[in-house]
Amino acid sequence: MHKNLTIEDIEELSQAGATSVPIPTPFDLKLVTKKIPIKFCEYKISNTASKMLTSESIGISSKGIIFQSLSEFKKGCLLRVWIEIPDYWSRKSKIVEYRHTEAPTFFQVLARVLSAEEILKRGTKYQILCENLTIDGVDETILNEYLNLSGAGR
Repeated sequence: MHKNLTIEDIEELSQAGATSVPIPTPFDLKLVTKKIPIKFCEYKISNTASKMLTSESIGISSKGIIFQSLSEFKKGCLLRVWIEIPDYWSRKSKIVEYRHTEAPTFFQVLARVLSAEEILKRGTKYQILCENLTIDGVDETILNEYLNLSGAGR
């Protein structure tokens, strides 16, 4: 027989679970040192390209990304990240069976901030470590091929 959970029960379980689950490290995320242009912002439905900040990855994989930002993001914050791989559409068009009138130059992932470390004394620059929560399977293949990670997957 199942018990209906109250909001208090759910909060208690999530707090207990938060302490028992280890936070992934750059090693766990299998990050490859590669500079790839990115655009990012806090995840909101109303986001537009003009509101996105630009940077480049320090380390990246299909499991996560690390980059520098002038803005600090809180741990657990969701980010929308656009990853701009060179010749992205020409790579993708070899895999998919559809065409675009305006070929995209990037693909998008939803990422969760794992840490934001201050790297300058006055807090003017932060190193952000994120875990990718969603990535399209085709985009994951393209990223792994670009990073020369043959046979790598989630």
